[in-house]
Amino acid sequence: MPIFEYRCEACGELLEVLVRGAAAEPALCAACGGKLTRLLSLPADLKRMDGFFHKDNFSDSEIASKGLTKYVNRGDGTYEKAAGTGPSILDRNKLPG
Repeated sequence: MPIFEYRCEACGELLEVLVRGAAAEPALCAACGGKLTRLLSLPADLKRMDGFFHKDNFSDSEIASKGLTKYVNRGDGTYEKAAGTGPSILDRNKLPG
């Protein structure tokens, strides 16, 4: 059963709710009656991956060792690969979609 996090749009209150099966998700804040918005959060398993996701900054070698790719904005509409695998340069004007 998943635990979802919500934030009240009116007062900013944060809460966690265990959603059981087809149970209805909460719509209103218990503190002020404002509308709740479900937040995105990492699944618990990703939070435990060798402590990787607990750090604020990652070296390029750490990024590549986890199978991820890092691109840096060059300021001219292109992105240059700094770590990992993939094309050397991406042009935002030539991306699919």
